[in-house]
Amino acid sequence: MKTNNTDTKIKVLLLITGSIAAVRIPLLVSQLSKENYEIRCVLSKNAEKLIKPLSLSVLSRNRCILENDQWSNIQSNPLHIELCNWADILIIAPLTATTLSKWITGNADGLIPSILMANIKPIIVAPAMNTQMWLNKAVKKNYEDLQNYENVLALHPSEGLLACDAVGIGKIPPNDLIQLAVEFIISHNKNAYRKDLLNKEILITGGCTSEKIDSARHITNKSSGAMGLLLSQVARFRGAQVKYVHGPLKIDKDLTDGIKRYEIESSIDLIKAIRTEVPNCDYFFMNAAVSDFKLNPDNSDKIPKNKIHDHLNKNFELVPDILKTISESKKDNQVFVGFCAFTGSIEEARIKIKEKIFQKGCDYLFANPIDLPGQGFGFSAQNEGWLFDTNNMEHHIKKTSKIDLANKLITKIISVKK
Repeated sequence: MKTNNTDTKIKVLLLITGSIAAVRIPLLVSQLSKENYEIRCVLSKNAEKLIKPLSLSVLSRNRCILENDQWSNIQSNPLHIELCNWADILIIAPLTATTLSKWITGNADGLIPSILMANIKPIIVAPAMNTQMWLNKAVKKNYEDLQNYENVLALHPSEGLLACDAVGIGKIPPNDLIQLAVEFIISHNKNAYRKDLLNKEILITGGCTSEKIDSARHITNKSSGAMGLLLSQVARFRGAQVKYVHGPLKIDKDLTDGIKRYEIESSIDLIKAIRTEVPNCDYFFMNAAVSDFKLNPDNSDKIPKNKIHDHLNKNFELVPDILKTISESKKDNQVFVGFCAFTGSIEEARIKIKEKIFQKGCDYLFANPIDLPGQGFGFSAQNEGWLFDTNNMEHHIKKTSKIDLANKLITKIISVKK
């Protein structure tokens, strides 16, 4: 979600504290600068030992602010207040255990803690520390307390190989995910960010299914899994417990972090996974692009080319409608959302779309065109669409980024009383 107009650049204040993970932050600064955000960096004393202020100044096109600048003689206003007033969004990455403790206990000792005390703008938090530090009872309690701050979007650390050569939780969340969180905040269009899905369980499916023809060939479709993944991350950012069931993801960016997900292959795998998870969910988004055809029985041998035509004719069958099947056991307190791709005009598709809502037994059906330039498949594609319900509601979401569409779609669905 680039901010192309230089007069309306989103202003991001990036607070960098002294975790070894700070060495990854210059890449984040470069990434955000290329997307035309205006960046100002604040570096703690310990972070100065890990990365050079000059590097951040060059990458951000703004002078890097240091701890000693807090009470500089050239300041006409308190620096921590001036920076809070300047920013649209704040990011603290990495967040250390020490800074977290100061923040939670109201200790404004230092420039970054003073900014955290004074800030009321949305702030994205990306912690990083050794596994044992992260699992320490005091740190866990402090981070749990932070979840209650209304303006905080807290990302959990990742699992993997740490700088201390241990394997465990504590890695800083990926830069792509931090940028996605920024785009999510922007999509609220100055409305307050709220965790309005707390205590809600959401099941989302996405991506394509694949049906085996033989050991070398299969039937599938173009779905990348991007829309389902972005729905999952948006729901998680808004406080929900999310499970994402998907086919192979065709996404270069590292955006799956923090999502509990299950990869499937065929339509049979998909319906098994849904049946296991759907009884406990509050919302079910059936965004997966299920292959319409399959072959029965399964063939593990490679079929010679001159026999494929005969094999397809004898074994070809339609895949059952999964959403319709699952909807037969839908509970009264559950909300089911279906998705429908179409070509041509909405005027021509409207009647069929309204019929599908009742055929599939869902509460809502979101229909999006896939034959327009720049729309449809892939993470970078934009999308628009129309949300229908069983009471003749028709809500249009104009062409926008997929993360913005996901956010607006969820907002509309949870705002309608069923």
